[in-house]
Amino acid sequence: MSTAAPELATFGSILRFAIELEAATSAFYGSAVDVLKKDGLEALARELSAQHASRHRLLERTRQRVNEMVLEPIAGLDGSRYAFDATPAPGDAVLARALSLEEVAGRFYAETSAAARQALVEASRTFRKLGEESARNAGRLRGLSEI
Repeated sequence: MSTAAPELATFGSILRFAIELEAATSAFYGSAVDVLKKDGLEALARELSAQHASRHRLLERTRQRVNEMVLEPIAGLDGSRYAFDATPAPGDAVLARALSLEEVAGRFYAETSAAARQALVEASRTFRKLGEESARNAGRLRGLSEI
């Protein structure tokens, strides 16, 4: 799954994009399990797939709790910075695609955390936590691609 630059003008659009990003990233890692098996990274792909599926569920719960805030205006976000490609990748490209997904997620959550802070403290904390988690994942993947 690839996306064009998302329109991120309301809290609802940010939350929708986050949910879409997590579902696509989870599916990407799920599809990468067999490809990464030959490199002994099957467990990592399964772990990251489960982690992003869990994040997807967390965001769905967050959306349910803050439904009344979905039309809250959010300014200053450039959707072109968050376009991503979660289509299955051939063997050599899997780690690069995974790193790209984690970097997009990290950037998206860090920047939307600041924007959402004004609108909703709970969502801001959730986004900050997910951004930090994506940054750790990206670091792990960078270490693997340097081997």
